[in-house]
Amino acid sequence: MIEKHFLYGFLNPKSVAFYGANNKGSSLASIQIMNLIKSRYDGNIYPIHPKLESVMGFKAYKSISDVPEIPDLVVIVLPAKIVPEIFRECGEKGVKKIILISGGFRELIEDRKNTLTEEINEISRNYGIRFIGPNCLGVFNNYYGDLDEDKAFNTAIWENIKRGNFSIASQSGTLSSHIWFDPENLDLGLSKSLSVGNEANIDIVDCLEYYKDDPYTKVIGLYIEELKRGKQFLALAKQITPHKPILAIYVGGSEAGNRALQSHTGSLAGNAKIYDAVFKESGIIKTEYVQEFLDIALVLSKGVLPKGRRLAIITNSGGPGAMIANNAEKQGLDVPELSNFLQEKLKEVLPVTASFKNPIDCTFDMNLPYFYIDLPEMLMKSGEVDAIIQYGVVGFQDVMDDYLSYERIAKYAEFKSQPSEVMDGLAKKLMLPTIANSKKYSIPILHISPKCFTSPWSKRLRDNGALLFKFWDRPVNCLSKVCDYIEFKQKIS
Repeated sequence: MIEKHFLYGFLNPKSVAFYGANNKGSSLASIQIMNLIKSRYDGNIYPIHPKLESVMGFKAYKSISDVPEIPDLVVIVLPAKIVPEIFRECGEKGVKKIILISGGFRELIEDRKNTLTEEINEISRNYGIRFIGPNCLGVFNNYYGDLDEDKAFNTAIWENIKRGNFSIASQSGTLSSHIWFDPENLDLGLSKSLSVGNEANIDIVDCLEYYKDDPYTKVIGLYIEELKRGKQFLALAKQITPHKPILAIYVGGSEAGNRALQSHTGSLAGNAKIYDAVFKESGIIKTEYVQEFLDIALVLSKGVLPKGRRLAIITNSGGPGAMIANNAEKQGLDVPELSNFLQEKLKEVLPVTASFKNPIDCTFDMNLPYFYIDLPEMLMKSGEVDAIIQYGVVGFQDVMDDYLSYERIAKYAEFKSQPSEVMDGLAKKLMLPTIANSKKYSIPILHISPKCFTSPWSKRLRDNGALLFKFWDRPVNCLSKVCDYIEFKQKIS
């Protein structure tokens, strides 16, 4: 059971003590306590401070020995040189789990001797302590406590994030947390995030072991600077990828990148070709771009995956269709010409100016039910395609409403604004049948609108399950790598 894994206690503590917090908001420990308040954590919080009586309304204690219970977890944000002594105090108290946020350990380089990592490792062994860090940002668990309640255990992320099935393990605190700071522009939900930092005690392999059996993790994302246990990583990844996709960003290989890594976590980056080989052998999806990392995770987390590489393109404009098709073939996708039978069926219902072969260019056709529902369904039922990209889900009512804001236009216009409830109902009516067909036929459909991602119509489509993108490069590139993963699974099955 997942509860028996030691990381479960880091993600589900009933009590947490903090070193380094104050009421000024000037420390990471303060921010982490505020994150717990914001995420409605209902466990006990014990600030440790030699002078303050309280921190953020919680009674403060002069020492860990004064805390009325043994905290399940201790978070430390203090200067590195005093951390060994704090570890000893925690060990004497009986603490078994620590998150060490502090930097200044292995990342110190050049002529400066630094044995602090060795010291805290020895203390941890003596007291049976497991710890995450140093040089990390903490953890996030969106499935903490009673799942009927909207709360999380969150020390790392400033925003409240919707629940999802995507979990991250990262050697960079930034990638594990900062990418979630704009939830209005991110449809990807989050399950868990583990910032492991320098990995002095707990590493990415430990995280993979946990995510492998976690029922709330269906897709795994990794940020890697080095692998300390390469053989174990490869063996474990091979066990996981047939069941749960893993995608990874590896940073290293370039001279500048390696130099940055050494000063960041003290990592000695490996040969990029070795990592490429490991990823390929184990079926890990590799990307070098954060946006693509999130795009791939979004498509995978929806669970509707293509059976092959045949792509149908629906558009209401010729240019985007041509660019999608061109890029798709460059990325290894197939854009097959549709059968004569299917083309004849399309001719019966599309305008005479339309193109039927694939891409399917509907030109400026305002038959919305046909564009959103009927046309995708015909393609899905045909058995001739494995995925669909649809350009042109613009939301013209948003455009018309903007025009109506001008007095001269509003005076003469023979059209009017539609109430929000009408537009809400229209979006639901147009999207839900296609989303249902996508699941039924296992054919993902990726929608593209050049309008603002947070425009009213875009938000309505997203709220009803649309995989929505702005412009056309990203969905093509993302889909290509998803297909690589599907082919890997098919080969080993």
